[in-house]
Amino acid sequence: MFSARTNWHLQPNNLAQLLAEKKNGGNPILDLTISNPLQAAFAYPVEAIRNVLSKPASISYSPDPIGLLSAREAVAQYYLAKHIVVDPLQIVLTASTSEAYTFLFKLLCNAGDSVLVPAPSYPLFEHLAQLDHVETKAYQLRYDGEWHIDFSSIRNALTSSTKAIIVVSPHNPTGMFLKAEELAMLNSIANNAGIALIIDEVFADYGFDDDARRAESTAANNSSLTFTLNGISKSCGLPQLKLGWIVASGEGASEALQRLEMIADTYLSVNTPVQVALAELLELSATVRAQIQSRTRQHYHFLKQQIDTDSPLSILNAEGGWSAVVRIPNTKSEEEWAIELLRESGVYVHPGYFFEFSTNGYLIVSLLTAPEIFRRGVGEIVKLIR
Repeated sequence: MFSARTNWHLQPNNLAQLLAEKKNGGNPILDLTISNPLQAAFAYPVEAIRNVLSKPASISYSPDPIGLLSAREAVAQYYLAKHIVVDPLQIVLTASTSEAYTFLFKLLCNAGDSVLVPAPSYPLFEHLAQLDHVETKAYQLRYDGEWHIDFSSIRNALTSSTKAIIVVSPHNPTGMFLKAEELAMLNSIANNAGIALIIDEVFADYGFDDDARRAESTAANNSSLTFTLNGISKSCGLPQLKLGWIVASGEGASEALQRLEMIADTYLSVNTPVQVALAELLELSATVRAQIQSRTRQHYHFLKQQIDTDSPLSILNAEGGWSAVVRIPNTKSEEEWAIELLRESGVYVHPGYFFEFSTNGYLIVSLLTAPEIFRRGVGEIVKLIR
């Protein structure tokens, strides 16, 4: 009766079952997996946001398939503030970054074609691709004191059916930013193979420090056909308002945009109020963005301070984003460590295998977590594992 593309394994794992039991029993949870900024005790300009969403133009409807011009101009201004020139005609608005991926899979891939995705990575690409009858093939990120792309694994994964390489910068959960040298190599590979680059920059506003090696936003990349993704879920801390975008650049972008317009016209999924308000939302969110930036940096450095050289734990170096990777003793599985932390200390973390780490021995913690919960949770992790 049902499509094979939705034939997922839906049985909750042992960790999820224990979490449900704890919550149903009224037990307090120190949740170090928070990814929703609206649940992380940030101060929002609530009345100002309400006001910009209640403009009279919000109840009119004159849809543009690629997004209202005023909203696309607001996105162009977002890049101009970073000294990057983007023409509003290069921009396609979507209801989310997830929808942007599905538009691009429809644009680039026939059924059975493949895209290359990083491993480890956030567990999203496989599900999105499967829904469009697209296969995912992994290339590796390697760690040698810092994270970098393993280009030999990209070359080994390329086949005649490969249509795109997906890069997340900064990457979730490793915090790796794309370097200018890596972007040059990706451009070369993409051009030689006749494929596109899809660069996800949703966490781009959240770096821990400056690095001269870092690539600027690929919205300015014209060396290969490139689709740069972002949106207000992360950049503004407003996931409930559902607006993302695609910037198309490089050779072939003009035809890609014509085809994307037809795809977008089929859905018309971006609501009018958020488009009308976008310019002011981007401006209002500066205070929220600053809070998130400050907290993630502080939590990352706090985590490194709490885990000294004599600890059985270590923190993998990161450059930005909302997560940190904790290396744990390989004396039991990641799930066993996560279950013990939840059962004994009430601390909920994600085991590394959720993110397709190639080896055992990692826990992932959210740097977005409210400060009191984060500090208590980290203290419990250090205490239990020691």
